[in-house]
Amino acid sequence: MNEQVYRLPNLVLSFQLTIKSDRDEVEGAADRIMSLVQTLPCLQNGFDDLHLALLEALSNAIVHGNGEDPDKTIDVCAGCDEQARVVIAVTDHGDGFDPAVLADSTSGANIFAGHGRGVFLMKHLVDEVEFNLGGRQVVLRKRAASDPRPSIVSNGILRALD
Repeated sequence: MNEQVYRLPNLVLSFQLTIKSDRDEVEGAADRIMSLVQTLPCLQNGFDDLHLALLEALSNAIVHGNGEDPDKTIDVCAGCDEQARVVIAVTDHGDGFDPAVLADSTSGANIFAGHGRGVFLMKHLVDEVEFNLGGRQVVLRKRAASDPRPSIVSNGILRALD
């Protein structure tokens, strides 16, 4: 992993890891990452929302970013930033994409589509979603305990969005 490209600046208590580009690895990798995130002092709640957003980011990186190529990997860098937010960056080794051209998953025929809700969900689960490196990296930011928004995950069940 190229530290200059993938490492996020100004993180404290950070960690990095690389996972296989394999759909079967997503849940286990997300669980390992979240167990590390739970050791960070910057997040006391919101774990379920962050976990679900991470699952989406990892899945998108594997399926859309790396095209499920088993020879490619996913790089994850995470930690706390100066505003006491958890920051997780998921970087694939694909061609990238332009997030500005994503279809609105809440309008028209897209409502009934069997795909296309990952970015929408991430944006509703965490406080900030940022795309870097030409769409090859998604950065998730989640505030500490003072997050005023209610969780959209309750007892492991996704609730309807307001």
